[in-house]
Amino acid sequence: MIKKLFILSSYNLTIQLVILNLIIFFLGLVFLSYFNFNLIQNNKFIDNRDQAIKVNLSNIAKYLENTSILRVPIFQYDYRCRYLEDIDTYRESCNVTDNSNPIELSEPELEKFTTEQFIFQNYGDKDFNTTIYNENWIKIADSSNLFLSTDVQEINLSDTNENISNFPNFFDNIYISNFNKINNYILVNKFNKNLDKNVHEITLIIDTIKNKQQIVKTFKDEDSIIRILTSPIIQDNKVYGVVLIKYKLIINNNELARQSLNFFNFFLLFILVTILLSFIFLRGLISPLKQLTKITVLERDKTNKKKLIYPLRLDEIGILSNQIQLMSKELKSQIYQLEKFSSDVAHELKNPLTAIKSSIELLTNKNISEKNRSLLIDNFNKDIDRMNKLISDISHFSKTIAEIEIENFEVVNINNFLKQYFGEYLTNKKNIKLLLETDNNTCLVLLNKDKLLQVILNLIDNSISIAENNSNILIKSNKNNDNFVEIKIYDQGKGIDLKDKNKIFDRFYTDRAYERDQHSGLGLSISYEIINSFNGSIELTKSDNLGFSGACFMIKLPLRIIK
Repeated sequence: MIKKLFILSSYNLTIQLVILNLIIFFLGLVFLSYFNFNLIQNNKFIDNRDQAIKVNLSNIAKYLENTSILRVPIFQYDYRCRYLEDIDTYRESCNVTDNSNPIELSEPELEKFTTEQFIFQNYGDKDFNTTIYNENWIKIADSSNLFLSTDVQEINLSDTNENISNFPNFFDNIYISNFNKINNYILVNKFNKNLDKNVHEITLIIDTIKNKQQIVKTFKDEDSIIRILTSPIIQDNKVYGVVLIKYKLIINNNELARQSLNFFNFFLLFILVTILLSFIFLRGLISPLKQLTKITVLERDKTNKKKLIYPLRLDEIGILSNQIQLMSKELKSQIYQLEKFSSDVAHELKNPLTAIKSSIELLTNKNISEKNRSLLIDNFNKDIDRMNKLISDISHFSKTIAEIEIENFEVVNINNFLKQYFGEYLTNKKNIKLLLETDNNTCLVLLNKDKLLQVILNLIDNSISIAENNSNILIKSNKNNDNFVEIKIYDQGKGIDLKDKNKIFDRFYTDRAYERDQHSGLGLSISYEIINSFNGSIELTKSDNLGFSGACFMIKLPLRIIK
């Protein structure tokens, strides 16, 4: 019972197709999952982003090295004027006429104002945080704290609500969101294996200043993977500050998610088209099969008088339809032949039974003479022998017809076959010689050798029975131009009237009324059925050999073409 559940043929075609489509869909999902996994594993988004951020890190460090390491004024008060920042303004306001510089400049250092301006203008909107420290570990610029009041805009929160009625966009957003979750989960597990521990910004600043080289650290902060890149700001081999870039290593990769979404949409479209086409195909498959089933039922319905119309197709169903139609015709023909055969057998048996019954009635008559009684007993015995012979021949005929349906065929060279079985003298009481003439052609025919031998021996026996003593029988074979081989059997007897050429193959027909006790008339009928099973023909024809003017039977068999 359990085994039967897993056999598709246990269900109808519709269920089979649904199961196959589900299997295809499941395998498609497995392939899609494998495709997405490889898409995530082989994607270079993180590497490319990391490389781009490293380039930004180097550019920031170089720019600050060239523009932001300055000597800044050490501001002071004059007794005649207020605190000023510009020297020329100071001189003009305070009426200073000498060229002395009243402002003292500091040693070169990383200037805060130009550094903040550069970071704000170029890196305030990036997806990473840029922080600048001076050589004293003091933070002088931070891109996360460079927002002005003018950047704040008023928005309508209702515009951000998803419109679920717009299903395609809603579905796309759901898919992209879930893909990013899976993508981030896989990448987090991937980077969890090589994380740094105890990472502190000040420690990294100190190490960068000390080693004068870039440092890269990756660590986990709550549920995120964070990467920190540091680069020293160096001029004349002296470190004036450190550039520190901090960013989430794993972020939503919408571009990759859309690639996966496009592939998923193609997969869904492919599955839908496959299912649609499969059901269209199934409909075209089931309809003619149902029609054939209905036809077979009607064929068995003896009350049906309508003409049955078989499906006309050029595919396998059309071939099946033609074969069922041919099988039906053959079956009807066999039924008709069986009915006719039964009728013929009944007719043939009825004659001797009638004669036997008459003989019995006469024998019961006490007034019959002894001579007539002996004659009636002789006729009685002859009729019984005839019935016995008839029953034996009928049994042989039925057995032969049954064997024809299941016989095994083989490719036979006709000329070699005739030489093997009829190349030597055939002994018989009438001293009739058997002659054989064959051509040199290779005549290959698909048939059963035993049955062909039975046919030829039957024709030879018939010729011997009507031929004169010391006469000849000729078997001649030749290949004609129609891809047939002809086998002719000639005798030198009195021949058979050609007007009976069609009747002689009927069951129980014989023109030898004087020998009905020995011949039931089934031999030629059996020969006809055997040759017909070879797709050949057998007929009585006029002799074309002057030396053999008796009966001439011609067997035509189709040659097998060897390519």
